[in-house]
Amino acid sequence: MSLMLIDKLIRFSSRIIFAVIPALRITSLLISFSSIAIIYPNSSYAHIAGNRTQQWINSQENVKIQFTYEPEEPLIDSPTELKFSVQNLQTGQHLKDLFAKVTILNKQTVFKSSNMTVKDGDFSFNSTFPNEGAYQVILRINSKDFAIALASFKVFVPFQPIGTINLNYTTPLILPAIIVGVIGVIVVATFLIIVKRENEKKGN
Repeated sequence: MSLMLIDKLIRFSSRIIFAVIPALRITSLLISFSSIAIIYPNSSYAHIAGNRTQQWINSQENVKIQFTYEPEEPLIDSPTELKFSVQNLQTGQHLKDLFAKVTILNKQTVFKSSNMTVKDGDFSFNSTFPNEGAYQVILRINSKDFAIALASFKVFVPFQPIGTINLNYTTPLILPAIIVGVIGVIVVATFLIIVKRENEKKGN
């Protein structure tokens, strides 16, 4: 292959790459935004509802805590959102200005969160589970002056065959992979066209 042919290919490929850089930057921003939405707590939802909701009640302290998690079947080493709602047992009103600490444990693992500020009674955060099996989620709720509640809930991580993936977690990565694949196809096709034309010129 002549040096001129290689030079043409490099120049053409460079133009293609520079053309798609803006698209790659936009995709990167979208992925970053999606990651932030996954990582940071969401405290805007109302009381937790649904047939999977677990409930803990302390009549003495007049406290009710609801708990659930998403997805329904957590995947190993993928984000699972743990949702809590701390309420007055009698009125159903959210308890406000609280401090929460979560401990997650099973036979092999113990994870403790740092203190989280709970302004409006509803809060959530993400956790990952390294192994299948049953986990105990222990929630400690304090106010500025005294302890309010110590509640316990369950999370079950089912058995997962090798190769199981979380589609919600991997979807943001699909678009960049498609873009890279398209670029590769264009470069290869261009290369083949250039080679064909050079061969035709030599034949003539």
